Amino acid sequence: MARVEKPVELRPVDDEVAPAPVVVRLSNRETERNPRDEKPIRLGPQASSEAPSRLDLPDRGEIELRTHQPGIEALIETETSNPDLTEQNWGEASVRRHPIPWGWFALIALAIAAAVVWSLSHVREADTQADQIRVETESVLAREEREETEARVLIDRIEDSLRFFFNATTVEFLARNVRHPERVLPLMRQYYARQSVSSGRMRSIRVLQPLTLENRGNFWMASVLLTNGQLQNLIIEIDASGQPLIDWETMVCHQPMPWDEFARERPAGTSLDFRVYAEQDSFFSHEFADSGRWLCFRLTALDSEETLFGYISADSGEARGLLDLIDANRGGKVSLILRLGIPEGLQSRRGVMIEKVINSRWLFIDAPDSTS
Repeated sequence: MARVEKPVELRPVDDEVAPAPVVVRLSNRETERNPRDEKPIRLGPQASSEAPSRLDLPDRGEIELRTHQPGIEALIETETSNPDLTEQNWGEASVRRHPIPWGWFALIALAIAAAVVWSLSHVREADTQADQIRVETESVLAREEREETEARVLIDRIEDSLRFFFNATTVEFLARNVRHPERVLPLMRQYYARQSVSSGRMRSIRVLQPLTLENRGNFWMASVLLTNGQLQNLIIEIDASGQPLIDWETMVCHQPMPWDEFARERPAGTSLDFRVYAEQDSFFSHEFADSGRWLCFRLTALDSEETLFGYISADSGEARGLLDLIDANRGGKVSLILRLGIPEGLQSRRGVMIEKVINSRWLFIDAPDSTS
């Protein structure tokens, strides 16, 4: 769009100078001079001796004027510019001054990816653990169910064995359900030669619970009520074939002869194995008066009235074994099988010799050696 040219106009200058305004000076307190007595100074244009000159221009017809007067942009812009290039340069400057932090974006992306991978791995791990726990739980439940079934079958078998045992009327029938029948059968015949085989039929089982002996879990303790009102306690072993076997020796507390009879008759020159209670004592007399040489133990038996004192050499291994057993029972009496002897000419009326500790309890876990 063409710009409209304005004609050049000349403004005339007046020959006369306008009068200057009146100026009044104010008083100044900070100086010693008092301007009140002075005459005011009037300010005005400096007088010039030369008269003002008028600008003379040639006539318009005598000069050649421009047909197109340049705008202000022509005076400012001396060089041509490319707008696209200018914007491009602006972008480059912006990039150079404030670069985009692509590394942070990459780091954040890696962190998010790691979190996702970690979550997925833990989800899979949790699923795996849940499956494993479910399998183990099912296995435990199946094992418990199987053990419960086996326990019910075993209890039924124990009950049948006890009924058969207490219904027996001969020693041979009793021996079918006892432990160590080869060794025990002769003892049973001697025992029942003085009394009846049957002491009453089984009415019910009052107590039946597992018993662990020397880290063996194949023993049970039972308490049976008989028809004659007697409560019979006994120990049962489950052999390798699953057959319940009754420990007859502990059931009757078998002795080679009655304890009270042994204490009264005191058969000299004999050695017998008795099931006794033993506790340490200090009764030293007659041949056993030297307490530095002997150890004394008070001996009693089940359902007996007589008390004997057993002596053993203080420096023997048997004596140390007895003391260890009593210490393990906190100083209380212990149940033992001891081999006791009465030497010829012994003067002590209550004293006997402890020759050997046969077993540390009344029950033989394994069949004893016949030569011991």
